[in-house]
Amino acid sequence: MKQFLSLISLILIALTAYPQQSVKLLYDNEWRGCTSLSKAAFFRIVNYDRYGKPVGKVVDYYITSEVLSETDGALFIDKNDDSKSKFIGYSKGYFKNGKRAFEILHDNQGNRISHKTWHENGNLRMESTYKNGRLDGLYYLYYQNGEPHRVYKYTNGIVDKSYLEFDESGYCQGVFFEGFESYQDLRDWSIPKDNNFSASIIPEKGLLMTNKSNFAYVCKTEFIFDLEENFSIATFIDFKKGSRKDGQGIMWGIENWDNYFYFFITADGYYRIGVKEKGKDIPFQKWTPTSLINKNKQRNRLSLTKVDDKYHFNINGNNVYSSNFYSFKGDGIGFYLSGKKEVLFEGLMIKQTLSESEFGGSGSGFFIDYRGYIATNYHVIENAKEIEVNFTRDGKLHTFKAEVVKSDKQNDLAIIKITDNSFKSFDNIPYVFQTVQCDVGAGVFALGYPFTTVMGSDIKFTDGKISSKTGYQGDETSYQISVPIQPGNSGGPLFDDNGNLIGITSAGLNRQYFENVNYAIKSLYLKKLIDELSVTIRLPNDRTIANKILTEKIKILSDYVVWISVK
Repeated sequence: MKQFLSLISLILIALTAYPQQSVKLLYDNEWRGCTSLSKAAFFRIVNYDRYGKPVGKVVDYYITSEVLSETDGALFIDKNDDSKSKFIGYSKGYFKNGKRAFEILHDNQGNRISHKTWHENGNLRMESTYKNGRLDGLYYLYYQNGEPHRVYKYTNGIVDKSYLEFDESGYCQGVFFEGFESYQDLRDWSIPKDNNFSASIIPEKGLLMTNKSNFAYVCKTEFIFDLEENFSIATFIDFKKGSRKDGQGIMWGIENWDNYFYFFITADGYYRIGVKEKGKDIPFQKWTPTSLINKNKQRNRLSLTKVDDKYHFNINGNNVYSSNFYSFKGDGIGFYLSGKKEVLFEGLMIKQTLSESEFGGSGSGFFIDYRGYIATNYHVIENAKEIEVNFTRDGKLHTFKAEVVKSDKQNDLAIIKITDNSFKSFDNIPYVFQTVQCDVGAGVFALGYPFTTVMGSDIKFTDGKISSKTGYQGDETSYQISVPIQPGNSGGPLFDDNGNLIGITSAGLNRQYFENVNYAIKSLYLKKLIDELSVTIRLPNDRTIANKILTEKIKILSDYVVWISVK
């Protein structure tokens, strides 16, 4: 026993002799170590054991002493370059005002597992996941208002060339961007095999095409979107040397050398636009001089946009020609080079408007009867072979099969019914089905499930005003509303400020030309469709939520709004 106590005493003496050491490290704005307080932007307090290993929490501060971050621990701290430091556990970061700025989760080897950041107003800014320390999975970016901005897909640290891009009102485009960031990008391109021609990638600059003959060549890849729909194509062309009179530019809709569309320019200031069909060259615009082209060894931006049945062609941001739309021959798109020259093509960006059905989800709907009858838009369930409805009840997500029982294509209305025997009827539906017309300026709000694959399966709230008692071109069946409506909101309910149902959100005008112009079908016309059913519907008439605050209204009504998935 005495020997054991002596051993304990020796250990205590050793620990006293070699206590943990608390160290203050200084870093500049780039998180490079520095020794001058005047150059420092941040400082770190870290504890080391007798062997120089960091132990316990690592706390970072702004140089003005506000807490910047707290991390559970670290495997290694680099005093000169913090990007080489290895942290473990959970990190929480803060703005100077104390609001959360980021959260990072590390594994025991110091690799990131997940990462989130926030805007200073409290809305999410970015979220991502990692595998083996590399980005893997979906990478989300959000605007300051909380709406999605972009969604990228990473696989083992490599980003997919296609991503989703939203404007702040929810208008979504699919984007394909070829940035020629590495030599491996050439694997996706078809390169002519000819001793007189070569194509090589200058990383992070572009595709350099060199022609030693008077012939024409094209480097092409597949166009991944539907070219019958609206789209845009853009690239920068940097003329390096050679013939100033021969053309270079974009080809698209390529089937073969006898069928394609083209938009070419020359280094001496000419452009040409047209189509080659069955071997016959049909110019929309023959070689035409323009002062809009930067001549000789200068960069030029070429872009074209298809909007409905029109093409619009631009040089350096200026429209030079518009034409009617012609149907496409093939799926190829590429860069064209004619004559002896060397030209750098600095990337390729393609954008196309996407519908909700193209990447998950179909629309929204809402219960109109306690037995499982649901109202939605006709276009949500049109041509549906299978229908599923998803909604939250008692805090749990439920999914049931449903079928169409009545539809009105002209007014874009439909009624579906849950057919699963496992569905339990509601005791009550807590809103008033109101058919009295609302006044212009009345406050309204919508609930629905837009872009569920991207924005998640949580219900989304948007609000605004009644802008007009009539819809598009004076349509009396609809309201014009300022409520932001996104694909996937279609078929969802529109409530007034008291929580009374007044309409069904349906559509919006093209956001390329009209900002926040949306429509909702008046509930009166839904009532007429309901009256045609072979069963009697007991329309909701519960006024108990009228006096509740908005957040309580939303919480109660959300259980009666459904996400409709169609196959």
